Amino acid sequence: MIIEEQDNKSVKLFEKVISFINHLSEIDKNQEKNLIESILNIKEDKEWRDKELNKITDNDIKGISLSEFHVIECIGKNNMSNNIFIAKELNMTKGGISKINSKLLSKDIIKADKIENDKREIYYSLTEKGIALFKLHEHLHEKEREKLMKILSNYKLEEITTILKFLEDLEKVI
Repeated sequence: MIIEEQDNKSVKLFEKVISFINHLSEIDKNQEKNLIESILNIKEDKEWRDKELNKITDNDIKGISLSEFHVIECIGKNNMSNNIFIAKELNMTKGGISKINSKLLSKDIIKADKIENDKREIYYSLTEKGIALFKLHEHLHEKEREKLMKILSNYKLEEITTILKFLEDLEKVI
């Protein structure tokens, strides 16, 4: 009887995991659209917007791809980053990063600098507009983190430990 109950729960868990993975696939398809909508919703928060977002417009946000946001985040966390560093951090090609950086330069989101003793290498940092977008992206991550922490607060430590172990095991096979 106990084995049968465990098998039933395992089947239900398997079905939930498959459903979750399918849901993630759907999220991935709409990720850029959802990201833009989430950011625009944050912009509705007047107090935060007035404090942080006076340098950017809705058109600035709508014109940025998910990959560009990742590059902005990387540069924001690692000031004076070069193409090689960004490519390694984001697991992308140097050519892909060069294209993204060209777009971000043309949108005045990042700026290119050369170091005195190495005139060949180009290093990137955020402009005021880039800093505002970086803060916006970080704010969005914090809101998502708060939602997750609220959900996790409903579980006991043992349950969280079990969930964590399951996710680690799942990560190994995916």
